[in-house]
Amino acid sequence: MIEEYHIKSRLQITASKLKIPNDKFNIIGIHAWPEIFKKIEAEFIIRKNSNTRFNWWWETLKNDNVSVQFANNNAREYLHTIVDKNEKVWFVACDADRDPSKFWLFEGFIEPIQQIIGELHAFEYYVVSKKYEWFLAENHHGYLIGLGTVKSKLLALRESLG
Repeated sequence: MIEEYHIKSRLQITASKLKIPNDKFNIIGIHAWPEIFKKIEAEFIIRKNSNTRFNWWWETLKNDNVSVQFANNNAREYLHTIVDKNEKVWFVACDADRDPSKFWLFEGFIEPIQQIIGELHAFEYYVVSKKYEWFLAENHHGYLIGLGTVKSKLLALRESLG
């Protein structure tokens, strides 16, 4: 069963089953991701010291963020209203239940990412602008949290949801 695999494999298997091509969603190689993670952290994460954990980014976000709570944990259904469907983004997955210290980096477009998230459960994820202009996090508490240029879209979404 797919639940037996770690999040990296679950995401790749799901993308394959959904027939999502690599140019729409693909993993980033081991040599490229450390520099990308450093840039994400420099822009959006508060580093209190060199021992700050490499996980739970949503707990250490810079102060200027907006959040929307989704009682049904269905934030993914709204991602395409926040992120331009033609923008290739970073997608960071964290297997919170199995190994929260392990992050996997992918790149892709928001609609295939939404499809994949919809097929899987029990993981937290981050969607980040490849230009490092904005950052989105969905955590296991049903919150979608945004920083940067997506804040106005998140505020509008929060208003529309009441």
